[in-house]
Amino acid sequence: MLSWCYIYVRNSRLKNVLHSLEQKFNIFVHKTVNYKKVKKRIVKEDVPTISGLIFIQGEATQIQSYLNEHCLGIYLVKDRSNGQPAVIRDKSMQTFIRMSQISPFRMRLMPHPIDYYSSGHPLVKITSGILEGVEGYQIRISRDKCLITTMGGLTIAIGGVSKENFENIE
Repeated sequence: MLSWCYIYVRNSRLKNVLHSLEQKFNIFVHKTVNYKKVKKRIVKEDVPTISGLIFIQGEATQIQSYLNEHCLGIYLVKDRSNGQPAVIRDKSMQTFIRMSQISPFRMRLMPHPIDYYSSGHPLVKITSGILEGVEGYQIRISRDKCLITTMGGLTIAIGGVSKENFENIE
């Protein structure tokens, strides 16, 4: 399967870029549910978790050349370690997509790199459930047992993992 890359787009250009990318690529935008009061009624509203974050499936070179032709000034996010566009394996992305469809409230995108959270915690691998095979660090955030993992340079915290089976990785 093809790998995934991602971009950040300013809110003013978001709709045009989404429409253009949907014509050629498979895209994914992580959304959360907000409830707001409108005329004495509660309305459910899906909003992007991080405004402007778009995941695109395809080869990084093809995506960047398409962006250069149709969306001037927008570039793939680069991995800090090697300076190349950040690439996410399809298996990791499919797990992320399934998790966000089943329970998006359990996932948080963290502001710091994974090194910030990993110090003093052992590396573990989940051996059961929907997250089977995911590796990361098990820590507590706001009294919730979370798994901190990285995906294409993004640090993700997955909450409510206390019922999953883990094994330590040496």
